[in-house]
Parts: sequence; structure tokens; C-alpha cells
Amino acid sequence: MLQLTEWETSGPLTLTPAQRHVLETRFEAVVRASGHGDEVAVRPGGVVGSVSVGGVPIVVRPKIPIDRVLFMTAYAADPFRWEENWSVIAGADDLEDGMAALFVAACRRTLQRGLLRSYRTVDADLPMVKGRVRWNVQARRPAPLPVASRFQVHDDDITENRILREALAALRHSRLTDPALAAGVDRLWRSLEHVRPLREPLAALDTITWTRQNEHYRQVLGLARVVLENSMADLAGGVVGTIGFTLHLHTVFEQFVRTALREAAGLTETEFPDSWRGKGLFLAESGQVPLVPDLGVRVGAHWRFVGDVKYKRDAGPGHEADLYQLLAYATATGLPEATLIYAQGPQVPVTHEVRHAGKRLHLWHLDLTSEPREVLRQLRGLTPALSSSAADR
Repeated sequence: MLQLTEWETSGPLTLTPAQRHVLETRFEAVVRASGHGDEVAVRPGGVVGSVSVGGVPIVVRPKIPIDRVLFMTAYAADPFRWEENWSVIAGADDLEDGMAALFVAACRRTLQRGLLRSYRTVDADLPMVKGRVRWNVQARRPAPLPVASRFQVHDDDITENRILREALAALRHSRLTDPALAAGVDRLWRSLEHVRPLREPLAALDTITWTRQNEHYRQVLGLARVVLENSMADLAGGVVGTIGFTLHLHTVFEQFVRTALREAAGLTETEFPDSWRGKGLFLAESGQVPLVPDLGVRVGAHWRFVGDVKYKRDAGPGHEADLYQLLAYATATGLPEATLIYAQGPQVPVTHEVRHAGKRLHLWHLDLTSEPREVLRQLRGLTPALSSSAADR
């Protein structure tokens, strides 16, 4: 096993071409000559997890406890049941096992009333008429049989269950070290393997409309998205088989902060969306230089809050490039202030008054090694600014 830590430079290592390829492409690592013959030094980026390359695991651990990473992932999927999830993952020391345990527990809670069933449309060629005849197809046939039919069926072979099936299929091929957990995944797989495979589960997930009927699937499908987006089973370097599971910690941290602030302030996903990409925020009057803040609240046509999230350590005053970016957000939105949240640093908030601009840049630093309740308490200190946005509605 090759074990590394995010953002820390390793000692001299000997790597195969396939291992180097995975470290550079999957873990965003910088690989440099170490000065010891063919050995190299490796500095992973902000991606953690494990990937097995030709049967040899490469593990990159986070600097914070693994159960805190899983807590942020679980909270983003369901901020209302995070305490139930915490009881499953507290003390977890393996990212893949912890993620699998989280997903299995969510599946069991969701499916305890049985698999969701619903109506779906089926197109089939039949020896008799059933439902409606697809005349645009049937009219081009030389014989009356079979009949091109379209009809409705009510069963559990629906998109929601097909997505769960694909997530379980990914977990069955992952590196689970707990036999009981692997057995739990297999039991769930047997309850879903009869539904049809789904070629593009993530694309299908984006098309789901939430109703009273399927709302209880929301959390487990949120976790299914994490599993599917971060699992891999492909070829490294074209010849060596690889499997694994990784998480981009900046993405995890950003989504966690956004979800926690949105829920604390009582804002909707329309007012405080997951992404401002393509929604018309530009630095230049000409409509050029598009900006995509991590955090933004807009009620109607009026901006109420803007900010950014950085999964990095800060000594207190902020990194210059981050502050320039934050100033651009405040300028483009016309707000007098903007907020930057770092993952680590002094617990005393810092405010910069920008010369000649009339802008205030607020810096907050979280302590992600704290207990989950304490991390959420730290974020609630930010909600007065967002709550005023909700009051304006």
C-alpha cells in the first residue's frame, strides 16, 4: 500500500507509470524528482480516497478526521437527519467503508417500506393491441403483426430504483475492508438487481422531479450521486486495471457550507442556488468577464449576499488572490460587503475595509476538527446577514 496525506510532500518513492498516472490525474498530485536516482517526491492535491492500481492500493488521507469529511458529505445530502447519519460514521477511519456505511444505512431507512413503485411508459412490439398503437411506426410495416404498442405499467423498475442499483453496483466493486459492510451491500443489491441497468445514472438523476410520492428518496439519491460521481473502474495508462473512490474536498466543503447556511437562514434553492454559473453575473458592463461566486443570495433582481469558500488554511489576513476575487464579487453585485470562509485559521473574524472602494471584506475561519455541532454553530454566526435577505422577501 502507498499511503499519502493531502497537500503533504512524501519522502522518496518509486512509482510505476500507472501509479504516477493515477496520482497526477485522479489525486491532482505534483510529482517531482527527489534527487535519489529514479525516486520521486509526491505532493497530492485536495483529493482524498483510495485507488487500487494493479492490485496495489494508493491511499490519500485528509488532514482532518475522515468522519468529519463524511459528516459534511452526509449533511449536504440531508441537513435534517445528519445526527442519524453521524451515529453511523462517527469514528470511521476508512473513506470507502464510511461512505458505503452511510449509503447502506440510508438505503435501509428508505426501503424499509418497500421499493418505490410508479407508472412508466413502455414501447413494445406485441402479438395483440395493448394500450395505444404507435401508428407512426406501425404504418411503415408490411405486416399487421407485431403491433407497435405503447402502454403504462405500474412497477418498481423506475428511474429512482435504477439509480440506486447503479450506485450499489459501484460499491460492490469498491475496496471495502469490512466483511459485514460488504455483505450489507450485497443484500441490498439482491433486492434491486432485477431492475434494468441505467447507462447514464447521473444524467437521469438531474431529471427527477420531487413529489410527495418520491420525496423520501431524496437523501439516499443525494448520497447515490456522491458514490457515482466519485467511484471509478477504468484503465490507467491503458493497460492496468484500476478501481477506487475519491472525494474532492473543496467540492465537499463548499456544498456543506452552502447547505448549512441556506438551511439556517431559511432560504430557498432559487434564492440561494448551488451554482451561479450562467446566471448573468459579470464584472464588465459589456457583459464580459463572467463571475461564479460559491455563495450568493439574490431575491428577485436584487443581490443580498455574496461570498466565497476556500478549502485551505489561512493565517488570518487572507490570501491576496482570494481577496481580489472577493472584491470582484462585491463590485459586480453592487453590494457593500462580501464574505470569505476558510476551512482553517484563527477563530476571530477579520474585516478589511478596501481603500477608495467603500467595500468591506469579511473573513471567517472554521475549525473542521471540531465536533459537528460546533462546526454548525460556527456557521450560524454568519446567518444574520443571510437572514436579513429572507426578511426582505
